Amino acid sequence: MSATSMSTTSMSPLDPSDVPTVAVRELVLALKMLSAGGRLAFPRRTLSEDDLRRVEQSFWQFSKRGATRKVAVLLRLRSLLEAMQSRRLAELVSSDNQATLIHVLGAAATMRLNAKWGFNPLKLARAVNDALAGVPAAGGLAAAA
Repeated sequence: MSATSMSTTSMSPLDPSDVPTVAVRELVLALKMLSAGGRLAFPRRTLSEDDLRRVEQSFWQFSKRGATRKVAVLLRLRSLLEAMQSRRLAELVSSDNQATLIHVLGAAATMRLNAKWGFNPLKLARAVNDALAGVPAAGGLAAAA
């Protein structure tokens, strides 16, 4: 789903230049739907558009949230998966450490996101490293996790 087609399906339009924040548990649910066996892990392979659409359809049917919220979760998931292609983020989650995964999802749920440009992988990695080091988050990550 493109940002423009998704925004037309909701009652209130979604601003693609500033996607609303979501709850960490919503990203956890979407990621579990994406992962094999429903476990919390990032996929080891590049996902096809069909894989992503299958997860989006499942999430759309399963989630009881409003359309705008569902769109925000799915945009954040797609942007996070794109950012995970960076070396820094890939190295952070390579160990499958659940605490690291939760911090990555927490940062992705609360960081500013422009749907056109996605997450800045360097800023995302820095936020995760700060969270792992116990540095208070600027955007309320500690409260969201």
